[in-house]
Amino acid sequence: MLDVKQVSKIYEGNIAYRALTDINLKIDEGEFVGIMGPSGSFLYFRLYMDLDEDKQKFSSIAKMGLTVKELKKVLTRQTAILFFAPIIVALIHGAVALTALSNLFEFNIFKESVMVLGVFLIIQIIYFFIVRFFYTKQIQAVI
Repeated sequence: MLDVKQVSKIYEGNIAYRALTDINLKIDEGEFVGIMGPSGSFLYFRLYMDLDEDKQKFSSIAKMGLTVKELKKVLTRQTAILFFAPIIVALIHGAVALTALSNLFEFNIFKESVMVLGVFLIIQIIYFFIVRFFYTKQIQAVI
């Protein structure tokens, strides 16, 4: 059993960010736990932790002649790497694991595997476009 009481955590940087405030947690043996914060995603959290730094950086670059089109292109690349590098690894790992599982049980699950991994990829792509839109909007507000 895991029993944690009154846990707090503050990340220091340019701006102090309170990640946890007086958290109590009790997990019994055999329980499966997933934890999600208010941001809903590590990727979203990661981008917005760097937002102030990126605003300063792109504001300075804009003074040297960065256009909105170039800004969008740079932010799309930056966000795509953050979103899709881990997903590509996960899809390859999932495909290998599902192939091994299929061979182990001598049961063809190729069609189901492609469908599950495909749906996962589609959801990630939609999420990418949503996050990229709002992140780009935040950066453009200071330029």
